[in-house]
This record gives sequence, C-alpha cells and structure tokens, in this order.
Amino acid sequence: MISESKILSLSIKDFFTKDILKILILPFVITLVFVYMLFLNIATIGLEQFDEIVIEDNRTSLQMQEENNMIDSIISFIFKSTAVAWIVNFLVYTIGTYAVVYLSLFISLIVIGFLTPFILSKIKKKHYPMIELNGNIGIVSTIFSILKTFFIMLLLFIVLIPFYFIPFVNILAINLPFYYLFHKLLNFDVGTTILEKNDLKYFKYHNASKLRLRTMFLYFLSLIPFVALFLPVFYIVYLGHGYFATIQGESK
Repeated sequence: MISESKILSLSIKDFFTKDILKILILPFVITLVFVYMLFLNIATIGLEQFDEIVIEDNRTSLQMQEENNMIDSIISFIFKSTAVAWIVNFLVYTIGTYAVVYLSLFISLIVIGFLTPFILSKIKKKHYPMIELNGNIGIVSTIFSILKTFFIMLLLFIVLIPFYFIPFVNILAINLPFYYLFHKLLNFDVGTTILEKNDLKYFKYHNASKLRLRTMFLYFLSLIPFVALFLPVFYIVYLGHGYFATIQGESK
C-alpha cells in the first residue's frame, strides 16, 4: 500500500508535468473570466443600490429641511458622509469577494469534470497500467446524482441557519454545506470514471475516512483566495492517485 505522503508527492510531481499543465489552462481561463465578470457585476449592483439610497435620502432631506426637522437632517448628513460611503463600498467588495471565491471554486469543479477522464487516463498510463478504467455511468444517472447533491446541500443550509449567529460555530456551519458539495462532486467525478457503480459503492464504504480526509485537505486549500483558480486539476490528480493506489493495494 502506498503511503499518503507518497501519494501527495506523486500528485505534486504529476501536476507540474507538461501534459497536466496544458490541461490546467482551460479551467483556469474559464473560471478567471467568470470570476472577473461576476465580481464586477456584484460590485456594480451594490454601488448602484447605494447611489439610489443616497439620491432618495437627498430628496427626503430636502423635505425635512422645509419642515426644519433637525434630527433627520443630522442623520441624513451622517449617512451621506465620506466615511459611511467608504464603509459601504468596503462591505460591497468584501462580501462580493467571498461570494466570488466560493462560486469560482464550484465553477472550476464543473469545468474540470469534463476533463477528468483525460487526466485520469494520463495518470493510469504512467503509474498504474494494470488497472482498468471501468466507469460507465449514464447521463441520466449523472444528472440525478448532481441534482440530489445540490438539494441536500441546500437542505443543510436551511437546517444550519440557527448556527450562523453563533460566533466561531458559524464558521463551521457556513462551510459544512459547501464542503459536502465539494466532497461529493469530486468523488463522483473521479469514482465514476475509474469504477463501475457497485464497485464504487464498495470502495467508498471501505475507504470513507480516507476520502473525507483527502477532500477536507483540498477544501482547505481551495479557501485560500484565488487558489481555486489554479488547483482544480490538482484535485483530480491527487484523488485519482488515491483511488488508483488503494485499488492497486487491494489487488495484491
């Protein structure tokens, strides 16, 4: 059985080979374009809403001045101050950045899903020539599994709402649904490419802890800003090595 450190070492070496780096370009470009467009749209919408509020507040303040309402005039002045405008801008861009990080992560997973068979075939040919790629899942089953995963993720979001307001606990509560989706999509892509349906169920049942630890490690990496733009191919390489190494070890 190959050790986890050896699997990680092989994955890093394979990631920096010419063939794999070529594959990296497509998901990187698509995700980068998506992130750029989404970030600009979020920021623009947020700032337009702020401008509308300021304009409406100006109208209100004029009416209040006619009525000599000093309290409302002070509030209006504070709201329109440069400091408050800066805070609003900061919040818009900060929230937008976090939203973009999470969305870019899952956009990259969707894109890389189409390239998974090609990546795994490269790894198999180089390191595990005796193992066959027996994945044969159909389009209907694929769509059903993905929709089911998204539904459970949304359900987790709803169930965990009370925990979002508890300091520190909310960090785990917010990330749990995202990690669930991340874990399921990655293992679905890799597992269904390598193994037949019944063999995949058996494999997941007997290697559940290893699979969770590997995807947890990858998920933490993906939370580093903009890392998700560069590493989706590495996710497949690393998990692919994990699957192949385990299968090879069990066959001996």
